[in-house]
Amino acid sequence: MSTRRVLAAAAVVVAFAGCAQAGSGNGGAGGSGSGRSWSREVGWPFSLGVRGRDAVVTASGNRVVALESATGRERWRTDVTRVTHYEPALDGHTVLVSADDRFIALTRASGARRWEAPVGEHAAGAVLTRVGSEPIALVTTESGLVAGLDARTGQARWSAQVPGDIWAAPAATAAEAVGAVLWAGAEGETVNRLRVFDLATGAVRWESGVEAGATAPVIHDGLVVLGEGNGNFAARVVARDLASGAERWSVPVPASFESGVTPGAASGDIVVSDHFGTVTLLDARAGKVRWQTAIREPVLDTRVVLGAHTVVIRTYGGNVVVVDRDSGRVIRRVDPAGFPVGVGTSAGRLIFAVRLARPDRVEAIATP
Repeated sequence: MSTRRVLAAAAVVVAFAGCAQAGSGNGGAGGSGSGRSWSREVGWPFSLGVRGRDAVVTASGNRVVALESATGRERWRTDVTRVTHYEPALDGHTVLVSADDRFIALTRASGARRWEAPVGEHAAGAVLTRVGSEPIALVTTESGLVAGLDARTGQARWSAQVPGDIWAAPAATAAEAVGAVLWAGAEGETVNRLRVFDLATGAVRWESGVEAGATAPVIHDGLVVLGEGNGNFAARVVARDLASGAERWSVPVPASFESGVTPGAASGDIVVSDHFGTVTLLDARAGKVRWQTAIREPVLDTRVVLGAHTVVIRTYGGNVVVVDRDSGRVIRRVDPAGFPVGVGTSAGRLIFAVRLARPDRVEAIATP
């Protein structure tokens, strides 16, 4: 974590010192009696990726473990030396994890190792996508390397070095065959950069300056959207045209953002949380706020997960918060008695990984 991010996190925590948490019912470990809840002990989890039938967790002891999202039953486990805290990427056939200075692709069905790709420095976030019929792994490093790998073999199709550090998750879309990455400049600089590029070749389509208090980008409905701010209370959510970079709309919001936050996007909705915990749902086409809810907890590092009827985030204070997607009302605040390091949803289940808990585990509960 950069010095700037450490200072930002400290400022947010200080701002919330002594504040009471607003709640709407706590939930903890254990079954709900619905037949859909489970808990599986996993020692010191680092990160979690959920897609369909699989919940894949990286953990201490150089382990990657795949669990059935319906039951928690272990499907497979494999050893990966120095696996990191970055979220695993999943597609229909592959699980891609970052580990020290390389990326490792595992067969999703069995956990068998398919390939590994050295990147020479600290591996960071990744996305699995396609260019036409060709599977592509878009990968990044903390020191600013961006590369497109053949997802079948791990061979590099292209690579580029950006002049700064990458802390935010990359974004990609198969429909337009483009990717997006946000990077931070040198210490003391107040502007980040957003680049949109061709997934097949790495060729730059456009770049734009972004204020330093920014989220990761998300691509949706021909737009690339992120939250940006000056690190304090001047902030906005902005959408740029994916093809040209022209600004399509901009909406002011109460406070700035953190690069560890990845906005959610689905069915014309964009959802983002600022670092003070105000969650905003916007109509992506019109650029209008549908609702805004203050959950009154710092939010520094989360993937915003959109379900059919819910929005789910994890907070810096250690809660998993479920918000009604239609109204913005907080409908559940889960205190897992530990620190959640990943969250996802599958078939009516809210799934999260927790460490600093008794026990450390992956848990599923019925989605409200």
